[in-house]
Amino acid sequence: MESVACPISNSTEFTPWLEVPDRFDGSGEVRWQLVKSSVSGLVMLNPRPDSSEIASHYPLSGYDPYLSKRSAVTLRERALMAARLLLLHYRAHLVLKDVQRPYGELTILEIGASTGELLNVFRRKGVPAKNLYGVEPHAPSARYAMEHGQLHLSPSLPESYPVKFDRIVLWHTLEHLHALHETLDAVARLLKPDGRLVITLPNLSCRGARLYCEHWVAWDAPRHLYHFLPDTLSMLLEMHGLTIVRQQPYAPDALYNTLSSEELAAKAYGRPFGAWHQAKALCRGVVECCRGVVNPDEAEGIIYCITLRPNAFSRRVVATRLS
Repeated sequence: MESVACPISNSTEFTPWLEVPDRFDGSGEVRWQLVKSSVSGLVMLNPRPDSSEIASHYPLSGYDPYLSKRSAVTLRERALMAARLLLLHYRAHLVLKDVQRPYGELTILEIGASTGELLNVFRRKGVPAKNLYGVEPHAPSARYAMEHGQLHLSPSLPESYPVKFDRIVLWHTLEHLHALHETLDAVARLLKPDGRLVITLPNLSCRGARLYCEHWVAWDAPRHLYHFLPDTLSMLLEMHGLTIVRQQPYAPDALYNTLSSEELAAKAYGRPFGAWHQAKALCRGVVECCRGVVNPDEAEGIIYCITLRPNAFSRRVVATRLS
């Protein structure tokens, strides 16, 4: 376990935010402390498992991001896989938005590539497999991705790549990373001048976080180390010469978060969660989708489109060099 400073302000002054359970802890006794930086306002897990311990907190089976056609067994897992596969082309469309060159010339890196599904959609759209790279520390998922897509995957971010990238994607990944600054330094170095970094994150100012409180699925302690809002993310990115140029709600997150949070709350309070309750949760999820579209500040998930700031150097790198 480790206690860390705020990655934005480097301050160790925090106020308690919320105690949350580990949704995979059957006993319900394990609690994790979320705190808010008194300087930057960033909400984060502190103390937390260090980088050598965190792998033990990812379940060997049943963890949604690692599901594949091969590993999905239960009805819920198969339904989730079907929904995810249906949404892949929409996700790819959002990532490739505003691309100015033919797909056959694009280079794409996905950090947190999981089973490689999104990268394979890019391949089917015409991006050559040799131009698709991924980072995935979960060995079974990485092995599945390479077997089914002939993709370039590595367990950690290499020092260098043979190319720079038109698109770098962190789809629900940034909140998991211990090495925030190192990763964003690498992203700024690997992104083409006209490239785009696409980051998707849960939004802690959504109604679901308030409604479900400690049982909001996107707290996902201790796997989610950070909980960003647009202003705290912007401050972090600015340290690396990156700037947000566009943000928009990602409506499908509202469906997943609402259904999963309802299930977690029902389990915690000993309530049934049968077909009727699932249908009601689905209807509530649709309402939350619409809420996020009408008022993006209330969205369950937000997609950020990010570019290099013109003629900007990473303030963190410059400060390090000067010291």
